[in-house]
Amino acid sequence: MGLFSSLRGKGSSRELDVGTAVMIPMVAAMLADGSIDDDEIVQIRSICLISPIYANNSRDRDTEIIKKAINLVEDEGPEAMCSKAAQALSAELRETALAFAVMMVMSDGHVGAKEEKLIDGIVGWLSVDHQRAEMIIQVAAILRNGNE
Repeated sequence: MGLFSSLRGKGSSRELDVGTAVMIPMVAAMLADGSIDDDEIVQIRSICLISPIYANNSRDRDTEIIKKAINLVEDEGPEAMCSKAAQALSAELRETALAFAVMMVMSDGHVGAKEEKLIDGIVGWLSVDHQRAEMIIQVAAILRNGNE
C-alpha cells in the first residue's frame, strides 16, 4: 500500500453523475494516443455545446467535468472507469457516450491503432451491442465527410 492510498478519492467526488459518466469514454478516447491535441479540445467543447446532457452547464462547469474525467481515467484507467460509467448510464446513454468517444478519435482525421483498440474496448466496457456500435461508427464517419 502506498503512502497516499488512504487519501485516494478525498477532495474530489468519485461518484459519477450522468455528465461525468458520458464524459469518461470521450476523455479516454482523447487520451488514447498519449497526447491532447487542439482538434480534440475543440471537439469535446463542441460536443458539450450541442449535447442536451451539458446544455445547462457554463463553460467553467464543462471544464470541471472534463478535468474530473481526465483525473479519473488517468488514476483508475479507461477500462475501470468506462465500466463504472456504464453502471451510471442507461443503455441509450451508453450508446451516446460511445458515439461521442468515436467522434473524439475521428476529430483529427486519423484513427490510429491505439485509438481503434480503445474504441473496441469501450464497446465492451459500455456493453453496447456490436451491430449498434458499427452503426454508430458509420454515422460518425458520415458526419466527417467533407473534412478530409
